[in-house]
Amino acid sequence: MTVSLIGKVTKSGCMNKTVTVSVDRWIQHERTHKMIRQTTKVLTHDPKNVLRTEDTVRIKTCPRKSRKKFYELDVILKRGWDGLLFDRLNPTKAVPLLERVKQQQKQQKQKDQLDQAEKSSTTTMNATTNGTEATGSMKT
Repeated sequence: MTVSLIGKVTKSGCMNKTVTVSVDRWIQHERTHKMIRQTTKVLTHDPKNVLRTEDTVRIKTCPRKSRKKFYELDVILKRGWDGLLFDRLNPTKAVPLLERVKQQQKQQKQKDQLDQAEKSSTTTMNATTNGTEATGSMKT
């Protein structure tokens, strides 16, 4: 029987194909009868290295992968940071991921166009200089 748990990724990128997921559960205190949240940290197998910090995931039990790893990723329920890419120097400024990718593609196109323009101008210059040298050598 497989057991499914829902939790948040608290640590990722430190170990290959492994993330730490925090699973919360609520219990009632025996004396005060207040609800208390208890958190359990679980090592989880992430076969494609797709999970990042703050992702909400559902994990399920699996055959033991290593000494401490008994769970594997089942479904990513919600992405953390809502798809925003943060700049490490300015963490308060966040650019949506799609806009950032579009900006990078636009910059790459501009670089490619400049490279092509430089190549075409250098090839025409080489052709004209080679032609003059060849005609100059024929006249003498």
